[in-house]
Amino acid sequence: MVRRLLRLSRRMPLTLSLIAATVVVHVVSGAFLDRLGGNTAGFWGFQATDLLRVSWWNAFSTLFLSSNTASMLLAVAVLALVLGLAESTVGTRRVAALFISTQVAGVVLYGLLMAVTNWTGLDMPAGLDRATLLGPFAASAGALMAASQTISLLWRRRLRVLMLAISLMLSVYVGHAQHVFILLAVVAGLALGRLFLPAVGEGVISRSTSREVRTNLALIVAVFAIGPVVAALAHVPEGPLAVLRTWITSQEPNPQQWPGGCLAAACHNAVENLGMLGAGGHAVALMPMVLLLACAEGMRRGNRLALWVAVYAHLLIGVISAFYFQVFAGLGMPLRHGHRTLDVSESVWNLLPVVLVPMIIAGLLVASRRHFRVDPDPALRRRSAVFLPLFVMAFIGLYSVVWLAEGNEDGRLGMLGLLAGIPRIVLPYPFPFTYAESVYPHGFLSELLFSFGGALLWLVSGVSILGVFLSRARRSGADQHERAKALVYRGGGTLSWMTLWPGNQYWFNDAGTACIAYQVHNGVAVTVGDPVGVAGDAEQALAEFLDYCSHESLTPCFYSVAEPTVESLAARGFHRIPVAAETLLDVHGMDFKGKDWQNIRTAVNKAGKLGVSAHWSTYSSLTSGQRTQVHEISEDWVSGQSLPELGFTLGGLEELKDDNVQLCLAIDEAGRIHAVTSWLPVFAEGQVVSWTLDFMRRNTGAYNGVMEFLIAAAVQHFKETVDYISLSGSPLANAQEQDNNLGRVLGLLARTLEPLYGFASLANFKQRFKPRHTSWYLMYQDPLSLPAMGGAVAQAYMPNISVRSVAKLLKPPRWISE
Repeated sequence: MVRRLLRLSRRMPLTLSLIAATVVVHVVSGAFLDRLGGNTAGFWGFQATDLLRVSWWNAFSTLFLSSNTASMLLAVAVLALVLGLAESTVGTRRVAALFISTQVAGVVLYGLLMAVTNWTGLDMPAGLDRATLLGPFAASAGALMAASQTISLLWRRRLRVLMLAISLMLSVYVGHAQHVFILLAVVAGLALGRLFLPAVGEGVISRSTSREVRTNLALIVAVFAIGPVVAALAHVPEGPLAVLRTWITSQEPNPQQWPGGCLAAACHNAVENLGMLGAGGHAVALMPMVLLLACAEGMRRGNRLALWVAVYAHLLIGVISAFYFQVFAGLGMPLRHGHRTLDVSESVWNLLPVVLVPMIIAGLLVASRRHFRVDPDPALRRRSAVFLPLFVMAFIGLYSVVWLAEGNEDGRLGMLGLLAGIPRIVLPYPFPFTYAESVYPHGFLSELLFSFGGALLWLVSGVSILGVFLSRARRSGADQHERAKALVYRGGGTLSWMTLWPGNQYWFNDAGTACIAYQVHNGVAVTVGDPVGVAGDAEQALAEFLDYCSHESLTPCFYSVAEPTVESLAARGFHRIPVAAETLLDVHGMDFKGKDWQNIRTAVNKAGKLGVSAHWSTYSSLTSGQRTQVHEISEDWVSGQSLPELGFTLGGLEELKDDNVQLCLAIDEAGRIHAVTSWLPVFAEGQVVSWTLDFMRRNTGAYNGVMEFLIAAAVQHFKETVDYISLSGSPLANAQEQDNNLGRVLGLLARTLEPLYGFASLANFKQRFKPRHTSWYLMYQDPLSLPAMGGAVAQAYMPNISVRSVAKLLKPPRWISE
């Protein structure tokens, strides 16, 4: 234990020193058992007016002050977790500079904000200009934000989104001066980090994978969902969205409202009833948050239905907020904003963010809809669509029977009380207390259902909806994927395993012995390599597939097919265009001896000197830390591209997760992964006869030659079981050489993508292993369909890019047309 503390003190001396100073100052200030004195806080704490009085030392002395012991403990926790993480990331000297710099920048920005609001007359939350800002919260958050520049892109992006979302949420929902100060320091830290610290693994564009886009959007939805709860728990929230807490707090009656319209007996019952003053009403009010959190989890998993439910929920929140807060205010209901009660004209401007923020979030989700491609299980969705209405009807029926059985129809509202009470039970709408009191039933069971029935109803519905969001539809219909997988085991080309990837559709011949995987884009059916299944049935299957395309009004485009398929289609009048050269390694004869293999031996020897070894595994067998490193490597690579991650015949992270796929990782003695490759199996009659290279990415700081080392390791690993392995082809690598319409379209696409993805460079790299080559072709029948085929291939490779973007991408530069 002592050794750990000593090691920690050597790693984070600044953090531990600030923690000790914070505790000592708190005890000396006399606030240990009481609140900090007003004179002490005013003299040593920072206020916006201190800049005008040139009391510059307050910006630094305030870092050690705490208003009470609870605030001091929170400051110690923030220093230990936030500043400690920053110090362990960038070192003591850098973090000290960042800690002071972000504090100064935050102070200056806060003072400028106050000056601008006073000069322009903008309505800011009350007390911001007079508030005393105590503690190291803003400086610690800003320092970590700046230090995030030096961590891997995957965690950098997540950390930044999380910190910005939390600080922004606190500012707009609670709106206290401390939260605004933290937000300004976080923004300042982000700018300082980008200006003065080197980025790790960041390209010019810093694009995200679809996985990261979904994660960050889910985080935004989750933070917006819990914001009203945070505002409800805060003391006098002042933020522009603080009024949304009304959804929760207005479920609880205000005793000051009772004399105006509450009968003595009803008020007494309300005091004793948990549904009016306690958990029941609050639980119903929390249900929109629960629904949005369920949507956030579904979105994180890529569920398309969760995305659209979140969109509609935010639109509904915006519309209902506008209706409730403005119309009810117009009817004379008080609308409180912090300590003030707003009139109707004031509420228009103060409530504008309440309407705009959910609308903006909905627009952001719609704009990112291409990243959500997982459909829920249709059977489960249908069952839920039937079950939930029946469950609601059953509950309403039960409540009606109990309500009548306990004689509530004799009340002052009669049967109208039953009809008017049901919305109060099931809707998480902030009904006025007088409304709830007028429909409040009498009788044990009816009171119980009135109090807790809505919460139970929403809870069951939420669990059912979450189950739908977490489910996945079977790809290409029921059992089609499994049928295609069985045929892949029977036989196919080196691309056969790629036919099982998401996004593909399957066509089967009448005998069920052959399958063709394809994608449809703009009426063009682009196949994924050759047919799979029984080799002798492939030729007849091609003829049947052509009939199928004719019947479905699809233009067949056979992409990356090998010689047997080419010959069969050529006999039917098809023309060929070479699109890639597959590189094959005959592993039995490769021993890497002689002068020609000097570069490969150098890479292998260098790996040995650095303690790097090849580790073979499946994705499911990797440790959680190894999976995280693989994700970081992938994210760093994608970040340097100005276009999204490609698909079709190029796999990504999701394609690594099948246990049939072998991973080879270059790992050093410290457990750091330098590079990773994946190998796809090729089957014939149920036996693996070859392996195909797919995923191929390296760490930003990996040594030169690590990829040569991994491929050399694959040669040694597979030579005992197979005769050859495939380094696959380089998509579009030789498409520029074709002198026809489609060749020019694909050539333009290749030239556009070459600086981004380096297909030609990849082909040159594979030449180092002295492979033998076979050509892959694109087969077409009608020359007039060539432009459509070029666009279809582009969309197949870039599924997350819009058609308009593809058109802009394929548009020749001005100098070509001139």
